[in-house]
Amino acid sequence: MSRQQIPLALKPPRRPGFENFVAGPNKAVVELLASGLEPAGWYFLAGPAGCGRSHLLNASFADHHRRGHTVQFLTLGIPANRGLLAQASADWIMLDDVDLLAGQGDAEMLLFNALNRWRSERSTVLMAGSSREDFQLPDLRSRLGQAACLTLKPLEEADLRQLIRRLAEEYEVILGRGADDYLLSRGARNAAAIARLIEQLAARALNERRTLSVPLIREALIRAN
Repeated sequence: MSRQQIPLALKPPRRPGFENFVAGPNKAVVELLASGLEPAGWYFLAGPAGCGRSHLLNASFADHHRRGHTVQFLTLGIPANRGLLAQASADWIMLDDVDLLAGQGDAEMLLFNALNRWRSERSTVLMAGSSREDFQLPDLRSRLGQAACLTLKPLEEADLRQLIRRLAEEYEVILGRGADDYLLSRGARNAAAIARLIEQLAARALNERRTLSVPLIREALIRAN
């Protein structure tokens, strides 16, 4: 009787940090987030989907937690989290997907009231979203306009290639010849999509004892479509 193959143990999920973020044209923004934010300041981290907003917000959360600050993180893309705006209180407030509240009257009012409270409590507020242009409540638009805007640019091809190679190294898989070229020519060209795909491919490559090769990437992309 043949023995069932036991899958190889994988490394824990990748933890977003400043040290494993491929900055590319965003080096100045990353450096500011890592060491230059002013206490009690308000900041809006803007940029297109997949550019790394959530990665940097999580990195900032972990960094301030290590420093002993009280920190609260709310992902506002999850509707159930929006009611927590009324209770959230900390030295540092991190809000992801803020733009998804735009155009929703009750949610906009919750955010407006929370910002007013955090201003009186002198909390540092770091928000992230695609933009702040679509909010309807005039007073909220004014409040959001008081936040310093930090804009992320999409990574260029050389930076995306660096990201692919770094991820393969972190997941301890061998990147096959031409795999990065194939992935960039066939897959989505944004950092978040590449990171998700490499994580899936690495798990399969390790389990099946394969390299992260062009055939493996082709199979994954065919399945995704």
